Parts: sequence; C-alpha cells; structure tokens
Amino acid sequence: MANKTIPANPNPIAAGASAGNVDLVKGNITSYQGLLDGPSSDLRSRLWSELVTRDAREKNVFAKFIGAEGSGSPIAEKRDLAAGGSDKVTFTTVAPIRGQGVRGEDILKNNTDSLDFGTFNVEVDLVRHAVSWTQVLKLMRFTGKTIDQLSAEVMSEWMSRTEQDQIQFVVRQACLKNGGSSNVISGYGTGASGALKYVDGLSTDIIQEAKQALIANGGEPMNTGGDQNQEIPGYLFFAPDAVLRPLRSDPDYLEAIVSADERSANNKLFSGSYAKWDNNIIANHNVIIDTARGRQGSPLLPTFYAYEAVNAGAKIETDGDTFANFRGAFVNVPGGGGDAIGSDDNGTYYILGVNTNGKTRLYSYTQAGITNGAADFSDISLSHVSGKVDTNGSNTFAAGSLFVQANALGTPIGYALAMGKDALYFAKGSIYGEQIFHYDDFANSGNEAHLSAVGVQSVYGMNVRKDTRGRVPGVQLVEAVRQVPGLSLTQ
Repeated sequence: MANKTIPANPNPIAAGASAGNVDLVKGNITSYQGLLDGPSSDLRSRLWSELVTRDAREKNVFAKFIGAEGSGSPIAEKRDLAAGGSDKVTFTTVAPIRGQGVRGEDILKNNTDSLDFGTFNVEVDLVRHAVSWTQVLKLMRFTGKTIDQLSAEVMSEWMSRTEQDQIQFVVRQACLKNGGSSNVISGYGTGASGALKYVDGLSTDIIQEAKQALIANGGEPMNTGGDQNQEIPGYLFFAPDAVLRPLRSDPDYLEAIVSADERSANNKLFSGSYAKWDNNIIANHNVIIDTARGRQGSPLLPTFYAYEAVNAGAKIETDGDTFANFRGAFVNVPGGGGDAIGSDDNGTYYILGVNTNGKTRLYSYTQAGITNGAADFSDISLSHVSGKVDTNGSNTFAAGSLFVQANALGTPIGYALAMGKDALYFAKGSIYGEQIFHYDDFANSGNEAHLSAVGVQSVYGMNVRKDTRGRVPGVQLVEAVRQVPGLSLTQ
C-alpha cells in the first residue's frame, strides 16, 4: 500500500479569516474584559442593545400575546430589515370566497370567484430616547452597578413602557374612531341612558357580549378549544386589574371558581389570578404608580398622581407627559397610530379628583382647552362640574391625591380590550433597540466627557388590522368601571 502524505494541521485562525469569519480573540486580548475594551470591537454596544431589547420585551405586559405574522396571536409582529424611517412594511389580507360552484358537466371557467385581497401598510419611523449624566454620578455608589447596567435598566424600562402604552393607545383610539358603536361596548349601566354608576362593575355578561361582538364583526379566534363535538372560539380579554376586580364579586364567576377550580392554595381566589370564562383568556395588568416624572397609569387606566399639593382650578404645573394617557391627548405613535387617530378624539371629557381623605370633585375639559398636544397637565384647562360627587368643597388637593378619567356622572372609568388574532400589526424596520451615544463639554485625561448620554433608537410602527371591507375586526373596546381604593360615591 502506497504511503500517503498527511497534510499539516491547518491554522484555524487563518482558515477562519479566509472564510470571512471574524476572530474575536486577537492581538494580546486574554480576557473577556479585554475583548469588550478592544479598540475595534463594538461587542459591548451590541451586547447592551441585545440586553435592553430582550429585557424590554419581557417586561411588556403584552409579551405573551405577540407573535410572528401568521402565528394567530392578537399582535402580529413583522420585521423588514430594508425598512428605514418613513418606509412602509406591507401586510396582506385575503377575504374568503363563497359561491355555489358548478355541478355535473357545467363549465367552471365562467363561474370562478375572484381572489379578493388587500394590502395593508404600516409606516415605520425612527424613535429615539436617551438618559444623560455628568461625571458626578460616577462618584456615587449604586449597589455595585456600573453605568452600563444602570443605563440598560432604565432604557429597557422605557422601551417596554413606551411599547405597551403605544399598543394600548393605538387600539383604544382606533376603536373610538372607527364608527364608535361597531368597536365599542358601553352604555350598559344603571344610570340615565345607560351611563355607568360606580356600582356597575364588570361582569361575565359583558365578557360574553364582547366575544359575540368580535365574532359578529369578523374577529377570528386566536386559539380553539372544546370537545370532540364542537369547537369553541378562544379570545383574549385584557384589562387593568382595577377594571377586572369587580368580576370577583360577580355571582356566576364566583360560583364557577368555587365549584370548578381546584381546592388548594392555587385556587384563583387565593392566587389572585383569573380563570377563563367562555373560553376567553382573562389577562390582568397590575398598573403600579411609580416615581417616574411623567405619565402614570396606562391608556386603559388614565391616572395623574399628585406628588405635591395642587390646585385643580388652575393649570396644574407638572413635569413630563403626565396627561398623555387621558382622552383627548395627542400621542405621536408611528404607523398611523399618531395624529390620524389621536386628533379625531373630540368631545367633552371628565376627570375625577380623589383627595387623600377620600373626598372628590368632578372636572370637565374639551379639546378646545388643550394646548401643546396635551402632553402635560399645565396645558389643560379643567372646569369644575357643580352638583355632582362634590365632597371636597374646593379645588385644593393634597399630595398623594389621584385624578382619574371619569364619565359625566363622576364614575371612574377604565377600558378593557377583547381581542382576536391579528388585532394589531407591529412592524419593525432595519434597527430596533440600537445603542446611541452623545458626549459633550470638556473631557478629562482619560478622554471621559463631563456630560455623557446613552440611549436607544428604533425603527418601528403599529396600527390595527383592517380587513378587505375596511372593518377593524380583531378588537372590541369595553368601557368599564374603575375601582379606586377607599373611594365611595353617592350618585
């Protein structure tokens, strides 16, 4: 047998380089820190962006209900890596066909049905935000956290909060704008003309009505369940916990949990979760009042928290976009969810002030009294509504008071969303969660500027899905009573 020449072991680094691979460990780099600090490496920035993007999605209350196009989730997500600012990402809708067909030897070519489809574009645009600090911050101690860790935490929280608030705002406003009654369930209270009173909390009847309204409007189920004899359409019923809370007092719902749920510490009454009803997945959102300067609550639960004593008779000077979640406000959401929806929300609206001692006063406002896009309460003119739920007796409210959206009777109100599959389209462009920097002022010997800033920029847009008939089939907005701790109203 002839001797064979065994080739020398190839140099893996040289082979990788010739194949177009990038050698991350090169030069004198011997540690992970050295890799991050390498002169030509952007690995730190990429890791930061990935951390912020993933963390933001996990914090989003809709995270479990967002899926790829065709997944059947209530929110369909699609990314077009070629799309930049002001470009459009295209979704396609197709209508089912009907007709009788032909029988026997009848000719089919003259009796075919046409393929009825439509393209639905979601415009994407560049959205940016950042947090800044000076060198003084580096002299402080933050439980061992680095500037990268701190900035990643606050930017991921901002991304998740902005994303979930914009989703709620777009869906809420689209329902209110789209013919009103076809996508809104309201007027089922015991007050005059069906106005909600504080005792008219959410019930199982309303959940069932919302599901039937979805089906009647063409909303497809996001999942199915049932037995061998039938299929039961499954939908999502999403609401803040302050709206869902009265459901626990509904006799039918309470009896179902007591009788059908397991008898253990995992029972829904003890665990605080909500059981399915009529195959609707009931998802609650615990809206927490935090210390952020800006909007509180959510578009489904508009809230203003007074961090200091205020005079509601005058324009309330506040810091940030504190009015953004209230009706009539303008929120600039790319993709058709901005001015095209927000500016159409005209009317007279009401805000109930709830003092720390439980005393109340009702106020009204109109779009004519809103300036500068209604980003802040200092841009709103509130008018006292006399003779209704007025126990406060003045416009003075102590620090810690709440101001909530209300109806003309003074009833605090919130909103719930009944959703089927593909209720909203979420379009992503070429970049999402990309890290951006800014440095200013004099730098020290280590080339560290006195003023530094880091942030994220993303290209995205969102809008509700419309079918080939121009309907918004995938969502119903339910106006409901909002529970406020310690509040009792005589109406």
